[in-house]
Amino acid sequence: MISKKVYDGKHLSLENRITIEQGISQGLHKSEIAKLISKSPSTVAKEIKRNRKLKPSNFFNEISSCIHLQECKHCFKKCNRFQESPCFRRDRFVGACNGCPNLKKCKLEKYFYKAKIANQNYLYSLKDSREGVNLTYPELKQIAEIIAPLINQGQSLYTILENHKEIKQCSKTLYTYIEMGLFKNWGITNLSLKRKVKRKIRSKKLKKRNEPANYEGHKYEDYLQFIKDNPSIPTTEMDTVYNFSCGPFIQTFIFEHTGFMIGVLHQEKTVMSMVSSLDKFQDILQDDYEKLFSLLLTDRGSEFSNPQAFEINIETGECRSKIFYCDAQQSQQKPHVENNHNFIKEILPNGRNLAHLTQDQLDLMFSHINSVPRKSLGGKTPYEAFTFFYGEEIPKKLNIQKIEKDRVTLKPYLLKIK
Repeated sequence: MISKKVYDGKHLSLENRITIEQGISQGLHKSEIAKLISKSPSTVAKEIKRNRKLKPSNFFNEISSCIHLQECKHCFKKCNRFQESPCFRRDRFVGACNGCPNLKKCKLEKYFYKAKIANQNYLYSLKDSREGVNLTYPELKQIAEIIAPLINQGQSLYTILENHKEIKQCSKTLYTYIEMGLFKNWGITNLSLKRKVKRKIRSKKLKKRNEPANYEGHKYEDYLQFIKDNPSIPTTEMDTVYNFSCGPFIQTFIFEHTGFMIGVLHQEKTVMSMVSSLDKFQDILQDDYEKLFSLLLTDRGSEFSNPQAFEINIETGECRSKIFYCDAQQSQQKPHVENNHNFIKEILPNGRNLAHLTQDQLDLMFSHINSVPRKSLGGKTPYEAFTFFYGEEIPKKLNIQKIEKDRVTLKPYLLKIK
């Protein structure tokens, strides 16, 4: 069995290049030089060819060395057919003319390899490849004119790149360019980017909450067993978001497999107010209600504290949904709805008075949120994922529409709240 040769895989050093220069002067083959420095023969061959310097021949009024001389009879090295005669030592064996015994009388073009010059070229290339921007000004301007208005509309770089495949740079590269200030002439700085959400670190000392008896059979461990027994039933996560404790309140629903989110505006944060949303959806969706709201997962907020009210339709007495609750102070057990609230806070930031917010404005906000491409969906939007599974009729009934990719806005000015 032939053992595979192992090379160190490191860059050539100045000492390696001095050895290469000495080997050329001694007339050693490139493979012999490679053994001396524990490198691949191809590495040595490329190094010599890349860094050898041409010294033109100084022979005047001499017969040309073109290989077509016998055919043409006359040659002035200006013909399009000119092709210099090969030199075995220079071109195949050693790679350069250092130490050639026929150097003084040779009429061919000469190439010399100098270790110090080669090392200087290497160091310059190494530094140059890690500095500057690999863009021309027209290319930079073209990118800026695409991303600047969209960033001002609140779109993230991921969203922009998903919608504009003509931009070849990745999001990490564009973030670097923005940090460097390349787009400041177009009004884009790192302050223009969507803020990174910082969650408050919870204290390790948590006050234990008394568990009401009516949560029996509706706990998170029961939910895990239920989805294990019924894997085909999709989960809808439910929560409430608001800016002030006096209201108004937005009851949010997200269909976790599609990322599609809707919301209902309430003036009260009570069980009956939240239950009324399910009554409304039953009236609107009819037979489609079961597809979306058969399985609910929420937290233990007081507005959701009566599971029977959510599961049973009071008027008909029929069982319409199954509801389960996360463990106390474990909101990460319903991560999809929690993370999607970040989009809401971009448009309705903390401290903004929502007293004049309407349901139509809320539906418009969720239309824009559902038109943002998601990495978890392979670059598709929640609207596209939802309509793929359920069709376009249900979003119409829920007053959710598709927004053109460059019209998507995630800024407070989207909703003109008085």
